[in-house]
Amino acid sequence: MSEKEEKMESDELAAETPETEPSQKGDESASPIAEAFDDVSVNAAGKMPVVRQLALLSALLIGIFSLGALPFFASQINSWKGSQPASPIVSSEEVATVDQTAAEAFSDLYISAKSAIVIDLKTGEVLYEKSADQKLPLASITKLMTALVANEIVEEGMIVPITEEALAQSGDGGLKEGERFTLSRLTDLLLLTSSNDGAFALAFAAGRTLDTDAPAEAFVQAMNIRADELGLSSMSFRNPTGLDLTEDEAGAYGSARDVAKLLEYIVQNESAILEETTKAEAVYGDINGGTHSANNTNPVVDAIPGLIGSKTGYTTLAGGNLAIAWNAGVDRPVVAVVLASSHSGRFTDILRLVDATKQKLAGEE
Repeated sequence: MSEKEEKMESDELAAETPETEPSQKGDESASPIAEAFDDVSVNAAGKMPVVRQLALLSALLIGIFSLGALPFFASQINSWKGSQPASPIVSSEEVATVDQTAAEAFSDLYISAKSAIVIDLKTGEVLYEKSADQKLPLASITKLMTALVANEIVEEGMIVPITEEALAQSGDGGLKEGERFTLSRLTDLLLLTSSNDGAFALAFAAGRTLDTDAPAEAFVQAMNIRADELGLSSMSFRNPTGLDLTEDEAGAYGSARDVAKLLEYIVQNESAILEETTKAEAVYGDINGGTHSANNTNPVVDAIPGLIGSKTGYTTLAGGNLAIAWNAGVDRPVVAVVLASSHSGRFTDILRLVDATKQKLAGEE
């Protein structure tokens, strides 16, 4: 134990020790009570005057209180102080280190994405952003809105057929004409595998409840209306898949900030549609008895502890996109979005954002 620690321990022990009664021996000065009796000489035959008796009584009471009661109360106060738990001692250097860790978590971060954002949903704080309001092609991030709108406008038990029109979409999701899925099963499959034919089939079936003559168009209109209702002013949809329409025109546009807001809304209100996206793989069956083995288009789902939901996107115009929501701590949901990265760079970007978020929140605890 150092000399400083020994002194601190000695001081603490002294504070816990009650004051002792004054010694009755030695050359200490006489007490007020003794002096009062010395001033008055009373023999057995004489009587003290009433005034002198009252004066003596007052002096006696004052002396008793001053010498008896005060040490008692002092000892009780000291005893109470000694029973209190010691306050933890945190050095200024430790506090500075914690603050610096939190401040530097994102300061030297490099990501290849043109646009990105990280938002702490518990506090609403934007932890990081990079050109977060730039309007960019969304690619298959679009399917988050497709799934949300379909699940909001049709009943859970709805059966969705896989049609020839659906299979005409770009990309082969492995679905077959005539297969039929429940709304929830097809939603799971299209979000996990980013199935374009599954997204179109879902939009077409849900759109028929809005307009039987032009169901796909009606559904896309509903997607745009929902974006307006949610205050996602940068978002605009031309199809339910996010596929590029031409070499110069994307199927959907939006900012990283609005994608984060959309994902936040889904997490808080329709989180069930995200559950399957946390899996690396799954098997889905249609109601006719067929099965489909599916792999997640996000290969890093197992590298993100507390993952709540995930959606990938990639086209020639969009580049690599990725949006995730995860619990960065107990009841601490966070969303992160990267747009216009590369095909593989989006995953590296997200993992760097997840790690930086962990450092920042740990530094603030």
